Amino acid sequence: MTATNPRSKLTASKYTPGQRWISEAEPELGIGILVFHDKRTIKVHFPAGDCHRQYSRAAAPVKRVTFKIGDRIQPRDTEEFCVEKIQESNGLYFYCQGENCICETDLCDTMGFSLPQDRLLSGLAGSSRAFDLRVSILTQRAAYEKSCARGFLGGQIDLIAHQFFIAKEITSRATPRVLLSDETGLGKTIEACLILHQLLISHQIQRILIILPESLVHQWFVELYRKFNLTFRIFNEENCREMELTAPGENSTNPFLDAQEGICSVDFIQSSEKRRQQVLSAGWDMVILDEAHHILDHPHFYTFMQALGIRTKGLMLLTATPEQMGLNTHFSQLQLLDPHRYFDLTTFQSETRTYGKTARQVATLIKEKKDPGPLLDTYGPGRVIFRNKRASIKGFPKRKARLIPLKGAAEQIRWINQEYEDPHCLPAQGLGKDPRIACLAALSKQIKPKKILVICSSKTKVEAIDRALKEHLAIDVAKFDETMSLLARDKNAAWFSREDGARLLICSEIGSEGRNFQFVHHLFLFDLPENPELLEQRIGRVDRIGQKHEIQIHVPFVSNSIGEVLALWYMKGLDLFEKNINGAHAIFKQFEDRLDHLILETRALGRIPLNVQKNLLEKAALYTAKTQRELAFGKNILLELNSFKPGPARQLIKAIQEMDQNPALEQLLETLLAHYGIEMDKTIDIKGEHIIRLGMGDLPVDEKFPALPRHGEVITFDRKTAIAREDLGFFNWDHPFVNQAFDFFITQAEGISSTACIKGESNHGLFLETVFVLECVAPSHLNIERFLSAEPIRLLVSHLGVNHSDQDPFPDFLRRLEPDDPGWFMEFEQIKVQLIPELLAKALALAQKKADHFLADARKQILNTIGKEAKRLITLQKINPNIHKTEISLAQKNLNDVLNHLDRSSLRLDAVRLIRVKP
Repeated sequence: MTATNPRSKLTASKYTPGQRWISEAEPELGIGILVFHDKRTIKVHFPAGDCHRQYSRAAAPVKRVTFKIGDRIQPRDTEEFCVEKIQESNGLYFYCQGENCICETDLCDTMGFSLPQDRLLSGLAGSSRAFDLRVSILTQRAAYEKSCARGFLGGQIDLIAHQFFIAKEITSRATPRVLLSDETGLGKTIEACLILHQLLISHQIQRILIILPESLVHQWFVELYRKFNLTFRIFNEENCREMELTAPGENSTNPFLDAQEGICSVDFIQSSEKRRQQVLSAGWDMVILDEAHHILDHPHFYTFMQALGIRTKGLMLLTATPEQMGLNTHFSQLQLLDPHRYFDLTTFQSETRTYGKTARQVATLIKEKKDPGPLLDTYGPGRVIFRNKRASIKGFPKRKARLIPLKGAAEQIRWINQEYEDPHCLPAQGLGKDPRIACLAALSKQIKPKKILVICSSKTKVEAIDRALKEHLAIDVAKFDETMSLLARDKNAAWFSREDGARLLICSEIGSEGRNFQFVHHLFLFDLPENPELLEQRIGRVDRIGQKHEIQIHVPFVSNSIGEVLALWYMKGLDLFEKNINGAHAIFKQFEDRLDHLILETRALGRIPLNVQKNLLEKAALYTAKTQRELAFGKNILLELNSFKPGPARQLIKAIQEMDQNPALEQLLETLLAHYGIEMDKTIDIKGEHIIRLGMGDLPVDEKFPALPRHGEVITFDRKTAIAREDLGFFNWDHPFVNQAFDFFITQAEGISSTACIKGESNHGLFLETVFVLECVAPSHLNIERFLSAEPIRLLVSHLGVNHSDQDPFPDFLRRLEPDDPGWFMEFEQIKVQLIPELLAKALALAQKKADHFLADARKQILNTIGKEAKRLITLQKINPNIHKTEISLAQKNLNDVLNHLDRSSLRLDAVRLIRVKP
């Protein structure tokens, strides 16, 4: 059976519902049915894979499945037969044997294709090198698909243990509905991105919506795109209207169906009932809400999130302050995640009081060096909440704040006060005479050649600071703001990171988000935000795990200005410059009115009312200290112990490191790219960075070959280099270009059939080398590759029927292979008609024996993982009411589904090579 164009003159319509198509990128899904098409998209249902795929019509990676006369086909409900005649009606093909005709819609959904032997027996065999490359790709990709590191390799990030533990723990669940609440600086965004990335790579989710405060939209977009190669559509009112205008009236579509992965702001959702209804009807596999401690700020929005949570399988809430906004807010967060478990606030309050006793018991067990595991299992929210504290995670630097009071004239104070009201408002003459500019210039001279990261509130200030600084000294300055393209930001960040690059980088508030500047030890805060969360984000650009030096935070302010009010508020009231303060936002909300009053009085008087300021700072300092003490004790120990277990984290990181350090992928990709005329030029620069430039060789590159990655032609396989150089592409098994390149080779049927010869032997001989793949067509969300990857079964059978698969017949057998005439045997009828089919049958019998061993091992592994977890949940339910019947039912259904699909696995001949031995 073949998937080619019919040899008749039939001309079926290009797209007609009911036609059969196969995914070139995911052939394991079986044969799909076209169910919908319009001017922009086509939608294919894959019954065997129990899923739908929607593609852009202009670049759909699908191929029409058609057969020619003489092919054998398998109908869905009858025995297979040989095609004798082909008819076409209304865009659909009908295959006939005698009077018996079936429509293509009735073909078996899991029918395979036997292209390799067809090509061999037709004398159309290809390159022997391509056969070897195909086997290498299949072998290495199968090992990757079975690895626990799959999906965790692709992040251009450090391997930080607690982040990977959380990601692994959550992605192993059938229903990931959790609250990520690590303290500020521990990487909640990275954890969420890791989780999304792994679930996408393993095909467990497809449609994702991330809902954020407006100020975080670009940060998340950049983080996903730059560090994880995930491109999300930003939904706002403007582009939604534009999408609707392309199909007005009755034909208008829901704009949220136009992308699989989207980001939108809370304000955008709140502003329109129409958009809320469209979001609810769009259908999502995973929804993420950041800054979830604001969940009750707008009751209508909370009602919307309740409705969305019910309709969505996966839900992640992120907040650094899970309980600091009050028990009611915390209960509301948990209720979104599990409305069945958290149904009554009074009951929740009663349960919460018992956790203090559990915490004390756990602390005693730890002190006595006993296992607290069984007791931890009784802590219900531990299944839902993940929270790590900076105090228990090593690797953070110390912070030293230096407040710099500056003198300013009354007019300067007035302008500075006005800029805090409007960050785009600047004096007509610019900032040349602003004392903060002189302070920055002096600091730059004082600490030369050290670098300084300068952050201010707006793009307008970035430009003004750059111009004003040039009046004081000549220095290389890079700029960074939200209006710049990602490529421009990457280039400026790379220039700043080089030892001989820019000394200063001036960032706007949004421009600095999502960036890692941990090589910088001096942070210059040109102005200060009133919102402590923004200040934490600024400091977080340099205060990161892995920072090797103490951070110097320089805070210049003009005396008697609002700048001084905020500087002292953060230094003496919140102590936020030098310490990470839990619940800083909640503390701020407690004193927000009094702080606003002080700011208004300062602006009106032109000076700070000292008594008002003193009273505010004293009360804020006492409240902050009290809050920190309360949060340091109690049941938090239960959360921390559930949120990070070093053993499993080390195992995962070890697996990632082994794949990172294995040169096999680089060698394999180099061979593949050379096959398509792309060269890899490898260099190691003076800093020890492993950099590779992709260049076009002499061969013309296939126009359908995947486009080079977004970073262009400069990439690296080295994680350390990739983290230091954000302008480089980080190639690994998770990288989309790597997978697309391998998929292109496989789906183009490269290397599926070849001939070769060995010269210099005394006797003639013939060998048939076959590669079978054991396939299990199953819904993608089952992620069955964990247990049964498409591992190739390579067999070598001689013309005498002897199996040489485990031991080569001659020394250096494969190395001695040379190209051969693909049609040399065509005149030997006995070889073509009798011997090759006999050897294929022999190879199939041998492959089936190996396949039976693979299936037995897979079944054992499934029972030891999914089955074991299902039993654990049943036992755990007896002591932890947080485990409810739905989760247990899903785990048991998952086990049954995986085993049932495993039983339907089948062998497919993927490649064949005929080898003759000549004297």
